[in-house]
This record gives sequence, C-alpha cells and structure tokens, in this order.
Amino acid sequence: MRKLPKIISQEEFEKLFSESKKKEASLKSKPMKKKMREVRLSMLLGFESGLRISEIVGYKDKVPKLTKDKIRDSDIIVTSGKGGKDRIVPRPRRLKKSEIDMLPLSITRRTLQKKVEELGLQVLDRKISFHTFRHGFGSHLAGKNRPLHEIQMMLGHSRLDTTGIYLHANPKNAIEGALEVF
Repeated sequence: MRKLPKIISQEEFEKLFSESKKKEASLKSKPMKKKMREVRLSMLLGFESGLRISEIVGYKDKVPKLTKDKIRDSDIIVTSGKGGKDRIVPRPRRLKKSEIDMLPLSITRRTLQKKVEELGLQVLDRKISFHTFRHGFGSHLAGKNRPLHEIQMMLGHSRLDTTGIYLHANPKNAIEGALEVF
C-alpha cells in the first residue's frame, strides 16, 4: 500500500497565508518584504493551482520559471517539472495583477522551501514542505468529488493510480460513498 500524502486543509492554508501577510507587514527592509510576498504568491499557486515548486521558480535549465505571459483570465499554462509537457491549471481567483507582475520570481527553491517549513512549524506546529500545498490541492478536489481524470490532468500525472492517492486521503468520503451503494 502506498504511503498517504501529507496534506493541508483549506483552513490550515488560510492560517499560513494570513501569517505570511502579517510577516511581510512586520518586515522593515524592502528586499525581505519582496521575498515574503514571493513566498505568499508561491503558496497560493501551489495550493490553489497545484503547481510544483519547480514550475513556479524553475529548475536549472530543465524547467523554466513561471512568467506572466502564461497566466490567462481563468487558467495558467504550466510547463511541467516532469517530462516538460504543458498542462492547464486553474488560475487562483484571488491572484492579483500586481502579483502577476512580480513574475518571474527571484526567490530560490531552497529559500522558498525553508520559509514554508518555518511557517508550518510556527503556525501549524508541524513540518510541511512546499509539496504539501500540491497535495492539498489534489485532496481538496477529491474531497469535492471532482472526477479523478480531471484531477489527474490538472496535476499532470501520467498514471491514474498516482492520482488515486488523493482518494485515499479522505477515507470519510470513501466510506460514505460505499454506504450509499449498499
């Protein structure tokens, strides 16, 4: 049996998102404020669009950084961190023009990951990684009964069984569904 992913709920995400805003407001230096704004934008893209860290900030010469020309009215065209294929994901409703204008981001993968880990420990009292946001996206969609093949497409999984882990992340829904059948 596959290990269940570490997920984050909408409520937990909102706590982290709110704390990142407070942190930014408390910082004095412009470079530190900018970095925290980039962290918050990345978190939003990870949780509400399901993007991988490499799809936002790039990875070596293999994955390009996300640029503002990839953001459209209701969706984002993403060059995948796996296989270099493009896919379309939903654009977060609360993504502002000023945030889109920040793209491409200058924050490094390592710094972004470190800031997310710090926020997780500080706000949720547990260790999370940036990938936890992506797991939250998949689990949230599965919890709202979106078809598995749609979730697979948005996450860019080549195999349906990879996406299937999000069904197991919410056993309550699985039990309720089984009870309805029998």
